[in-house]
Amino acid sequence: MKPRCGLLCLAASLLLCGLSRAAAASLDEIRVVSNLPAFDPAQLEHGEVLNARGSLGNFPRGVYAESLYLVHASVEVAGNKLLHWNPSNHAQLEITTLREYRWPAPANSWEALRLDPAHAGDRWLIDRTSRLPNPSSDELHLTASERSNAQSVPAGERAAPATEFWRKILRARDGAVATGALDALPSYRAGNQEIAARAEFTSLLQMAPRIVARFAGLTKRAPFVAGQPVADAIVPYWEAANVRGHTNLHAGFITAQKGAGSWQLADCTYYTSDTYFFSVTLYELIPQANGTLVWQIDFASAPFRGFTGGIDRLVAGNLMIKEAAKTARLFRTDLQQEH
Repeated sequence: MKPRCGLLCLAASLLLCGLSRAAAASLDEIRVVSNLPAFDPAQLEHGEVLNARGSLGNFPRGVYAESLYLVHASVEVAGNKLLHWNPSNHAQLEITTLREYRWPAPANSWEALRLDPAHAGDRWLIDRTSRLPNPSSDELHLTASERSNAQSVPAGERAAPATEFWRKILRARDGAVATGALDALPSYRAGNQEIAARAEFTSLLQMAPRIVARFAGLTKRAPFVAGQPVADAIVPYWEAANVRGHTNLHAGFITAQKGAGSWQLADCTYYTSDTYFFSVTLYELIPQANGTLVWQIDFASAPFRGFTGGIDRLVAGNLMIKEAAKTARLFRTDLQQEH
């Protein structure tokens, strides 16, 4: 996409007045590669979250969207809050449990996972798990070996075995990434598709190459790539969320590169129990005289229907924009209430 000028150039020049020379250069570079529309700095000052849906590109399972917003806190404060923010404190985000830990993961890192048959969302996952190793239960993102090793249990006794089964799955995925990065994660079948985390990650980033090039110093480090220098900060986590009316389990990590002025972060969900395949959110934090600008790029892959000519991805991109704006406002509120 060609760089926008006109109002955007004027607005950017006004905004840059409150920035250091390095920060001004960063924002100007972002303006050139971004899909974000023209904006008035006053919009951000007054709390608006600027959004844009990315182009569909050639990856039929991928969508991405951008956001830009201001928080009244320093880069360091905002960055550390992103590293450790707990969205489960906000019911509207439908994340029921989040646990972070350090590598190597303590043995009890997944003890908080307890599937409850009295909870409708958990009941869905317990039911699907209890059907294993029946191959017709292909909604779950499991390897052939994991399916075949599952044990059928009598009705009424399924919750505890299902809980322990998923603890083992999340623990195994975590161990793979901790020791071998994304390449160490096992692939699995989803319908007629073979899903591999490394391939999903690479294909998503290829949707926005000029944007992603800014983050190469982060996305080419461990734990994204094995054998490479480790990012300045890594926070592994797992979470349980309500997705499409039922419990979905996620394994992920957040990494950060802490520059002298700006920070870059990446929040990567490399495993989900069903529904979608992979997500990664990139952040660049840019200092401003009265706070920090947060540039956020959300990528996700899911089994969109190709025969609809991309309409599913268009809808998904628009929904992503709404969710990103809601999450950004809640994050900003939490941050600014603390500082």
